Amino acid sequence: MSLPVGQVGFIHDESKRVLRLNATNKCITRLPPATDVKDGLVWEESVDRAHLDLRFEVLREGLPRGSEHYPGIDEDARTRFLCAYEGGRLVGCSTLQIDEREGCRFRIRGMAVSPNFRNRGIGSRIVKRLQQYASEQGTGIWCNARIRAVPMYRRCGFVEVSDVFEIEGIGLHYDMEWKLLQNSI
Repeated sequence: MSLPVGQVGFIHDESKRVLRLNATNKCITRLPPATDVKDGLVWEESVDRAHLDLRFEVLREGLPRGSEHYPGIDEDARTRFLCAYEGGRLVGCSTLQIDEREGCRFRIRGMAVSPNFRNRGIGSRIVKRLQQYASEQGTGIWCNARIRAVPMYRRCGFVEVSDVFEIEGIGLHYDMEWKLLQNSI
């Protein structure tokens, strides 16, 4: 069972220990709270349908279904997934992959916040938690940030390290970095 695209949130896999909501937004399962939940953020071990649906809705407009999956990355045991929940609904997601370059071991991909939940600080909370994790690992993070997300990344201490460039079929981006030595979280 899943909510149609365009609903306020996405039903999340019941094995993830959060509320499951049916299409009328009634709670159909209440699971015990997870120990890894803080500020509505949950580290997931893998992506599920709700995660892929959110990526597709927010990041792959006009592209075919399946383009929201990152082959070789989503299945890599070293890849981390940080998700945001509100009222048991998945409203934000991110993928933190190993993709090393100078000063940065990690790369953020698939960063998405449901349109109905934007401008509430969810994206910033996700990025700050990713920075905390990277800091604990003694490294920085880089990403290809969409133009509309650049101000949020700047507020989190990232800096542009490229001219604007286009990813075909997706849009204009900047290569941005947050390095441990130049910033603090």
